[in-house]
Amino acid sequence: GLKRATQIWLILAERLISNLFTRAEQSASAMQVRGFTEPNQHRVRWNPLKLIGWDWLVGLLLCAFWGVRVWVGGEW
Repeated sequence: GLKRATQIWLILAERLISNLFTRAEQSASAMQVRGFTEPNQHRVRWNPLKLIGWDWLVGLLLCAFWGVRVWVGGEW
């Protein structure tokens, strides 16, 4: 019933949060081992995002696909 379903969802949420904290701890340990000290000393340069013609075409096709999907299916 509803009580059992709620318990299952709470167990699932607890495991998910536990897993997220475990992954965060592992990431922090890996950063320390690699010598990451603070953001001001460890600069990461990002490449600027440049969209070319094919990217815009694929984006438009994807929007059209989702529009048809919502129109035909009648729901999100």
